Amino acid sequence: MSKKTLWTLAIVLAALSAAVWWNGRRAAAPAAAAAGGRLMPGVDLATVRAVTLETAGATTRLAQVDGVWCVAEKDDFPADVRRLRDLIQALDETENAQVADESADRLAEYGLAADGTNAPLRLALEHAAGTTTLSLGHARAPRQTEAYWGPPAGRYVRVDAGPVLLLKDDVPGADADPAQWWDRALLEIDAADVRKVEVAGAGETVALERGEGGAFALAGAAEGEETDAAAAERLFGALRNLRADEIWSAEEAEGAFAEAATYAAETEGATYRIEIGAAQADRGNARPVRIAATGAVPAATAKKLAGRAFLVPSYLAEALVVKRDALVRKTDPAPAVEEEAPLPEPPPVPDAAAVAEADQEEAPPPQ
Repeated sequence: MSKKTLWTLAIVLAALSAAVWWNGRRAAAPAAAAAGGRLMPGVDLATVRAVTLETAGATTRLAQVDGVWCVAEKDDFPADVRRLRDLIQALDETENAQVADESADRLAEYGLAADGTNAPLRLALEHAAGTTTLSLGHARAPRQTEAYWGPPAGRYVRVDAGPVLLLKDDVPGADADPAQWWDRALLEIDAADVRKVEVAGAGETVALERGEGGAFALAGAAEGEETDAAAAERLFGALRNLRADEIWSAEEAEGAFAEAATYAAETEGATYRIEIGAAQADRGNARPVRIAATGAVPAATAKKLAGRAFLVPSYLAEALVVKRDALVRKTDPAPAVEEEAPLPEPPPVPDAAAVAEADQEEAPPPQ
């Protein structure tokens, strides 16, 4: 047998050995066994009373304060409960995770080592039965041969000190940055619930009231002025989606409301008074606002607004400070109707007998 043939056989044998090793490694990889069932079968997520998300560089603790979910790192500012609800729901619906590694010998490989650059995002859930910690490691990218036909990318996780699991999908909303968790929605009041609005600023005050049938009445309307219904509806709807980009510190808010405009709205059971400061050119012309609420105000809203100032996007702030001219529409006076000149009276018709008598008197005597 020639040397060339021997080399060829050796190469083929090495290739076959490598293929056998690789297939064996794949057989023992994440798809090998299934944990089955829910990710955390012993946890009643309906009883969760606090959630802590932590990485090497950030921590967020969400807990109920006086019945309101709050962010501890934001001075107990109310949390975005929609985001929290979505996170809890995603955890509750996660099931059929596959066992990637029964041991804890290679945690760093999966991004689940407790220390170092591969430290996971830890999600601690405090519930009725105790505390359960879910560690979220690396996302699993599909292998080159799986790019189009293989299993989808997932994420490695570990529940407490259990085996390394592979989730089919990532866990949405899992983020330890406190800036992602405070509720930016300041007020969500539908226009139909607002009965009266008064805007003051720049030396003028304009007040509008919604009357019976939904018609708007402008206080002090002059003769020939009527309310622009579309503009009034926009003004009454300015609280429908009032949100903030930032929570201002007391130092930032100091002096911001020295010459503020005001927007006051009355609903069936509450009153909201908003101070609107000057536009901040270095922040995209966003404007600081401060809101005082009285009456039947939801507890989460009252806790959110109390003593705080916020930076609101310019387009939302400008909707609160409209001018009077934008709310009224002058009606054109009715054109004057010219009176037609009277027709001349016809001459009187002479009496026939009088005409005959006159003719006889004017007739010449007979010759």
